[in-house]
Amino acid sequence: MLRTVFLSILIVAALIVAAATLYMYDPSLNGFYPKCLFYQLTGLYCPGCGSTRALHQLLHGNYTAAFRLNPLTVLALPFLAIGIALEIRVFPRPPWLSHQYVRYTWIVPVVIVLFWILRNIPIEPFTYLMPK
Repeated sequence: MLRTVFLSILIVAALIVAAATLYMYDPSLNGFYPKCLFYQLTGLYCPGCGSTRALHQLLHGNYTAAFRLNPLTVLALPFLAIGIALEIRVFPRPPWLSHQYVRYTWIVPVVIVLFWILRNIPIEPFTYLMPK
């Protein structure tokens, strides 16, 4: 029990430090953030391309700009936050969730791969998925 509490505190502290750093230092202006290796090697966008800049924009309240940089990241954040809260036991997991979510876990990789493919198609509706 004590180990879980310590780990939870450590995770929250790391998230606060990461968010503060991301808030203070714009990824498009500061070069210490890692570059996307996949993009550098292939010239194609990975599902995460634009996520750091999108999170910076979200922290500053620029939701439209964040969505333009990486819509998948912006849409996935609430689900990620709920998942983390469930894992560190911020609130109890509903009994129906433990059986249901395992059945639908295949959806996450399918959505990620689909987003990855669609954002690299250079045709008008799909170009909106590219980070700008």
